[in-house]
Amino acid sequence: MKKILITVSGKDKPGIIAKLSGLLFARGCNLEDISMTLLEGQFAMMMTACLPSPSSVARVAQGLEILGSAPWSMDCHMTELTGKISRGRKHASGCLPYIVTAFGKDRTGIVYEVSRALAGLRVNITDLDSRILGKGAKTTYAMLLEVDVPGTTVLAKLKTLLAKVSRKLMIEIQTRPLERVSL
Repeated sequence: MKKILITVSGKDKPGIIAKLSGLLFARGCNLEDISMTLLEGQFAMMMTACLPSPSSVARVAQGLEILGSAPWSMDCHMTELTGKISRGRKHASGCLPYIVTAFGKDRTGIVYEVSRALAGLRVNITDLDSRILGKGAKTTYAMLLEVDVPGTTVLAKLKTLLAKVSRKLMIEIQTRPLERVSL
């Protein structure tokens, strides 16, 4: 079974998801994971899809060309996924899934300093969402990360390191376990 990763970006307008999902449905694709957001009026989406056959890659590429032309004018890219694919698993086995939040006055370097601290301890970021809230003097930065912590020893070090980053940036950084939901 062949899987692909599709990325789509461009100026937001109603109907993009309907058009893209319709093009893929018409080509027999099964959509699996999808992440979509708007960033300052720009549409941004990534998805994985399962193809009905290896020969359908060309048909999907032709469908994406339709979305790339007028009136849609979206930037579309397709990548064939190879190797072992862990369907439905976002967090690595043996790791502790945690939530890290950062909240405070907006300033340059928050994403860098927090992600550098995580990377230094080999903590993998599996999801990141951030927003600038408010205007003027009340502008606040909020960031939410899902991470994989490679063990309890690293967790203790991580909390100490993030406390230092928190003081340096003068923002609040908190960690808490990610609650797992069984379906």
